[in-house]
Amino acid sequence: MKKITKNLGTATKVLMVALLMAGVSVDSFAQKKEKKKKEKKAKELKRPDKVGHSETDAFVTSAFDVYSKNQALTKKMSDAKGNITDAGKVKTDLEGQMKEVTSLLGKSSDVMKGAKSITPKGNSLKAVGALNKAVKALNATQKAIPGQLDKIKAQDSKK
Repeated sequence: MKKITKNLGTATKVLMVALLMAGVSVDSFAQKKEKKKKEKKAKELKRPDKVGHSETDAFVTSAFDVYSKNQALTKKMSDAKGNITDAGKVKTDLEGQMKEVTSLLGKSSDVMKGAKSITPKGNSLKAVGALNKAVKALNATQKAIPGQLDKIKAQDSKK
């Protein structure tokens, strides 16, 4: 009987240690996943170099100008206080940005057709790559604007 009790005590100790190790490893795995999600969030797009095709270059410049304005506004809104002194002006600016983004996205397919027809093919690929980055910047801006408008509304309601 003592032998069974002694073996049972050892088995219990081993089981408890195994459960403790499993709990610690699961907890540390969950923390690593959260860190990875946070790191992916703050990636800013870079303006591509000029490609030498006037229509493409103009489109890319316009797209990244809007994106840059919006990024600057995002940084301003996310500072320590997050207060916008002239909410009406910012709201008007955001609405203007949304109209410009919508207009540029409407033109993107025509500009893409022109970029694909550039010869030599290497220049065409460079132009298409720049256009894809510009469209990505426009889409990011379009996604950000509703949240920015909501922040302004929330700030106005606090006053």
